[in-house]
This record gives sequence, structure tokens and C-alpha cells, in this order.
Amino acid sequence: MLNLKYLIFQFVFICFFILNVTKRSAETMFDESFVRSFIKRYGGNSLSHLLFLQDKQIYMAQNDSVLISYRQRGNKFFVLGDPIGDEERFEAGLDEFLDYASNKRATPVFYQASERFLPFLQDRGYRFFKVGEEAKVCLERFKIEGKKSAKIRTTRNKFLREGYQFFIIYPPFSNELINELKEVSNEWLADRQEKSYSVSSFQEDYISLFPISILRNSHGKLVAFASLPSDYKADESISIDLMRYTKAGSSGAMDMVFLSTIMWAKEKGYASCSLGMSPLSNVGTEKGASIREKIARYVFLNGCKYYNFKGLRRYKAKFATDWMPRYLVYKKSFLFTLIIHLMVMVRKQPKLKRNSFVRKLIGVKKAM
Repeated sequence: MLNLKYLIFQFVFICFFILNVTKRSAETMFDESFVRSFIKRYGGNSLSHLLFLQDKQIYMAQNDSVLISYRQRGNKFFVLGDPIGDEERFEAGLDEFLDYASNKRATPVFYQASERFLPFLQDRGYRFFKVGEEAKVCLERFKIEGKKSAKIRTTRNKFLREGYQFFIIYPPFSNELINELKEVSNEWLADRQEKSYSVSSFQEDYISLFPISILRNSHGKLVAFASLPSDYKADESISIDLMRYTKAGSSGAMDMVFLSTIMWAKEKGYASCSLGMSPLSNVGTEKGASIREKIARYVFLNGCKYYNFKGLRRYKAKFATDWMPRYLVYKKSFLFTLIIHLMVMVRKQPKLKRNSFVRKLIGVKKAM
């Protein structure tokens, strides 16, 4: 009788363990096909393509109609950007996520949040700090004629004279092209490491998801490229995401890629093109700026030794027509500590994914 009770206890314990492991896996496993179909159904934003780096957790709210991506660090949930999904349910979805975090004894922190949800989060005890601006190109207003565009027009004419060719290539890509892209990426990286979280990195599975703009010299050698994820909102917006170039290309090769991509997107009927974040751009410029904002302004103007904030802003200003403010939204935390956490997450080298193994495993389960 004792042995029977012991066997029953063991059976119950094993079942409990298996169920809990399965539950945890379901919460953390990234389902690429689900996320892709979700974004195609509802549309995304200029950060949603970073979901496919698979380095963040996903919370589904409002019966799978609102998606919030975040990375946990200590007792903080660092949310990247705004939610995506059914816009009418965004606020209810955020409330649901706040309750979920509270039950987990974690505090959400929102990075690169737009102005849209600031009043909503302020009502719930959050404060905010401007971390920079997203550079955007309104394609209807973008022109290469006129005095302002003289330099980039000259650059384009130079590359055309020298026999450079620009192409847009759609996936799936050949192994030969992937190897070319990888070679360019490795040369560009040199002794630097790939970043993660809010910055894309060169991974074959990731780069193979989106169209790519490429620039070849007169000998056919690949000298620069950029990946081009879209928000899937009926040709509304496209982003210039991962950018890499070689030393073999002429000076201004990336300018040529940017300009040619923007002109192509305009011809294709896109409404806007995102050039990504310009950190600390226009922070602390107002007359009544706080001490923290003034410190951020000083870093922007004098931080070239570690990160050329001012140079990045100047470069994107060659093409940008609009600048959209982005914020760090937080609650009862030391701001400097949060920024350190973000820096560590961004600088953390991404792990290699095991997509092929996961796909095989999913295929086996479906077959069973």
C-alpha cells in the first residue's frame, strides 16, 4: 500500500513538473509564424521587425489582439516601443500588462515610447524622460532638387558615373548572396561586437526575412547593403534597418544606398521611411530644461569619444524631413540606473539562434 502511494506521488509530481515546464516554454518560445501573421494582420511599427531577433519576451493581451515585447532584467520589464495590434485595445492591453507585471513583482519600463501613451501612463504614476528622436522621411515631401539636396545629388551622380549599380533584392536569398552579405558585415564589424535588444544584428535567419538594398561597384563587387523591413500597413512605411559597407567602396557609398532606397520607396508608393533613432537628439534644448536634460545635452555635444551622437544626428539630417520624439517612461526608479541597464542590454552580444532545430521540433510535434 505504501509503495502504491509512493508511486502515485511520483506520478503526480512528474505530471506537475512536465506541465509546468510546458507552460514556461509556451510563455517564452518565440513562434515566428505566429508573430509574422500577427504583424501582417494588424500592422507593425518602426520597431516591430526587431521582434525577429528573438531576444525579447512577448506578452499577448486582450485575447491575442495586442502584442507587447520586453526583456526582463532583475525586477524590471524593459518594454521596447509601443504595443502593436488592435489599436482600439491598446490601453486595455497596457493595463493588462501592468497587472501581469505586478503579479510577477516586476515594474515595467518603456523604452523608445512615443508621445501617444504618455498621458495614459502618467495617470498611472509614471514619469518620462526624452531619450532622442526617430528620424523619418515623408516621401511625398522628399526631393533631390534644390540647394539643400545639392551634396547628396552630387554624390549620386558620382556613383552613377563610376558605374556603380543599385538593386533591391527580395527573399529568399541564394547562399552566394548570404555569404557576400556576411563578408561585408564582418569587414564592417572589424573588432566590434554585434548589439541587441533595440539594435539589429547580422544573423542569417534575421537578414533573410526582409528585402535588401545593395550597391555593387563597376566590377560587380558588393560594397554596401541595408535591410528593409516594413510595417505591413498597406505600403505605409518602410525602415532602413541593418546597414553595412566595406572599405573597398568609394566615399559616400552608404549615402548612395540611403538615397537610392528612399527614391525607390517613393516610387513604390510608400508614405514614409524610418531611419531609426538618433539618441539624445534635441534633448535639453528648451529654455526650462531640467538638470538631467542639460546633462544629456552636454553628452550629446561632447560624447564623441564613446558615441558620436551629434554626428549621427547630422548624418540622418541629410535625408530626414521629420523628427519624432521618443521617451523612457519609468516609475520610482533612479534614472541613471535604468540607463545603465539599457546600455548593458544593447551592448550584450546576441546569442546564436537554433531556428532550424526549433522548426524541425515543431514539425515533428505536428506530425505526431
